[in-house]
Amino acid sequence: MYVDVFNGDADGIFSLIQLRKVFPVAADSQMLISGVKRDNALLARVSDDQARDAVVHALDISFDKNTDDLRRILSQGASVFYCDHHQARTLFEHERLQCLIDFAPTVCTGLLMNSYLEGRQRLWAVAAAFGDSLNHVAEAECAALGLSAAEVSALRELGVLANYNGYGASVDDLHYAPEDLFRALMIYDSPLAAVADSAADAPFAVLRRGFAEDMALAAAADVVACDDVVRAVMLPAEAWARRISGTLGNDLAHANPSQAIVIATPNADGATLTVSLRAPKVRLEGAGDICARFDGGGRAGAGGVNALPVDALEEFVGAVRGYYGGGEDNGASRHPA
Repeated sequence: MYVDVFNGDADGIFSLIQLRKVFPVAADSQMLISGVKRDNALLARVSDDQARDAVVHALDISFDKNTDDLRRILSQGASVFYCDHHQARTLFEHERLQCLIDFAPTVCTGLLMNSYLEGRQRLWAVAAAFGDSLNHVAEAECAALGLSAAEVSALRELGVLANYNGYGASVDDLHYAPEDLFRALMIYDSPLAAVADSAADAPFAVLRRGFAEDMALAAAADVVACDDVVRAVMLPAEAWARRISGTLGNDLAHANPSQAIVIATPNADGATLTVSLRAPKVRLEGAGDICARFDGGGRAGAGGVNALPVDALEEFVGAVRGYYGGGEDNGASRHPA
């Protein structure tokens, strides 16, 4: 049995598409496990029986958030291939564990998978990089491939849309469950073929319509803080806002490269916020570390907190301002880890 565990965003889905295009498996011997983008502790869903002597692929999910379950799965005789680009402080070695982990700010899991597969599904890796907001890296890949402007635009849009689909408090917020989006896109020979499908119910068309509707609503979002260092936006407690939060953060980061971007969305409990942080494009560092001090996490260029108390938002924004502003009042360093 092959157990494919992957993050529900563009990077996770396109990484698995690359793998299964090169190494296909029969549907009845494959188990798919995914969730919304923020759901990183996915190995917990692999039972002992499912892990027993299975081949497990863990793609684009934090090693640190899955360490205990990874050890459990290995103890059941599973062989595990782990490919990810988030920080891995708990990394360990095991005879049945193969790791391909690099948390440099210029890589994503899709690009790591591309290297592993020696470029045999490179276009999907480029779309993954666009989805993970690594536009400069993706554009360099496109130039190396000699792609036309229209092809570059198509890969960028597909990456953005697949990434947008991963955001939500639960799978019910999404247009497609990530497992379903993986299956729907696997039928295409390439990401360009997925974009070219003109059917109204094709995944690209469905996501494009939903994205346009949600972005129109996001245009009226409240800006709760804005200066030379940080821009913070508060979205309402609506499904559309939860869907658009990540893409809105990426768009604002590209449009305002010297600012850190904070996107906050109320959770159902009314007492906490889901917060996304994008480091300034001119300084891709620190985002994951800042969020970790507020019980969140991430990588150098982007991070998040799943349950920030509402009354801690000002402190969080202050920590971001202190870190990237370079002043002595660095709230990120003072907040208890």
